[in-house]
Amino acid sequence: MLRVAFLLIIAVFAALASWQIISTDPGTVEINWFGVEVSTSALFGLLLMVAVVAVALPLLRLIMFLMDAPGRINKAGQRARTRRGQEALALGLIAAEAGEFEEARRHADKAEDLIDEPRLALLLQARSAEVSGDTAAAERAYSGMLQNEDTEILGRKGLMAAALKRGDRTAARAHAEAAMKASKTAVWPFQYAFDLAVQAADWENAIEALELGDKRKLIEDKVAKRRRAVLMAAQAAKLERERRPEKAADMAVKAFRMAPQFAPAAALASRLLVAEGKTERAAAILEEAWENAPHPALAYAYRDLIPGETREARAERMRTLAEKRRDNRESKIVLAELMMERGDWGGAQAALEDAYRENPSSRICILFAQVARGRGDENGARTWLAQAAAAPREADWSDLDPEGPAFLYDDNDWSRLVYVFGDGGQLIHPRMERGQNDALGPVLALPTAALTPPKPDTRITTPVDEIEVEEVR
Repeated sequence: MLRVAFLLIIAVFAALASWQIISTDPGTVEINWFGVEVSTSALFGLLLMVAVVAVALPLLRLIMFLMDAPGRINKAGQRARTRRGQEALALGLIAAEAGEFEEARRHADKAEDLIDEPRLALLLQARSAEVSGDTAAAERAYSGMLQNEDTEILGRKGLMAAALKRGDRTAARAHAEAAMKASKTAVWPFQYAFDLAVQAADWENAIEALELGDKRKLIEDKVAKRRRAVLMAAQAAKLERERRPEKAADMAVKAFRMAPQFAPAAALASRLLVAEGKTERAAAILEEAWENAPHPALAYAYRDLIPGETREARAERMRTLAEKRRDNRESKIVLAELMMERGDWGGAQAALEDAYRENPSSRICILFAQVARGRGDENGARTWLAQAAAAPREADWSDLDPEGPAFLYDDNDWSRLVYVFGDGGQLIHPRMERGQNDALGPVLALPTAALTPPKPDTRITTPVDEIEVEEVR
């Protein structure tokens, strides 16, 4: 302000000087004040006025400063109080994280007295209570945060963590879902709301949480699609158990469309459609699934689509299916089994050799044993069966149940697949993960081809169904 006044005075002086130089009649100023008359030139009068203003401005500023002094002193005191409160808050948080419970509480009380900011005080109280193990006090502090829009998300997170700590997953889910509604950018509410719904086998709410997370771009599109496919398949299996076949079939088909490479969805959809008499639609789904990711369960389902079908007609359908992915290992196995059915042991062995080079599993060894027995080579059959007992099992073979439908999963199995397949795109089978017996069972038994008797061969001395080997430990 003083600088502006000083510049203004200089400007007035400059203007007056210029005016005096160029003017021939500068004029006069007459002042009559209580009988006193003063007469002077206009220039002197203006200079006198400027001088009065120049003296009055600093005096006015001094008066204003003195009038504001109490407020300034109060603000300075408040700033000092705030600094002490912030220091107490910082020391309290440090003490809380270090496990010094009493010190943390002391600083928390001091900070609450010094700082007119209940949000920070509540945060320090909550953290101090958490590290000291006082869950009830922590929950009270976090509950206080729900009253403020700025701290609601933090309060929900603290309350959710407390609920999980005491094992109340229902309350934890409620806080996570409420946080999802309160914040559109925070990632943790989506993660916890989704994970807790999956753990509870609440597939419907898990799908809703996933939809919201996908809409907010909190998850990759590919991962979201695969997770959605698993959840829909799990929901379809649940609807099937509840005897709601139509809705189950519709949900299973949607799951397959979401991820055509997810064999459990295709197998479930085809089984439900066949039950409704929609065999052609089931066949189309299995063929498309085979083209995307061949799986033995798909071959089994496709083989059994038409009850009472002749062997020749079924063989032709299976051959057409295998030709869709001619170079795939599963297609080679299907073709080998078809050759075994018609007694073409040489062709079957050639097809199996390719599959064996890719993965010398117990399943392939058993098929080789069947080929050897079909040729009348009992010693060779025993050698292959002995090798099968020690050979690795196939993951794709682990969820084929000889006494029930493939992929007969419980809720925990579906929950695993949500992440195993959803996040990584891998179909790691729950039964294999748990270390349980696969489709071969504790005693090795022949797969698909053995279900159809081979053509008579006089060199076969022991029926295939009577082959026994030691239990695989």
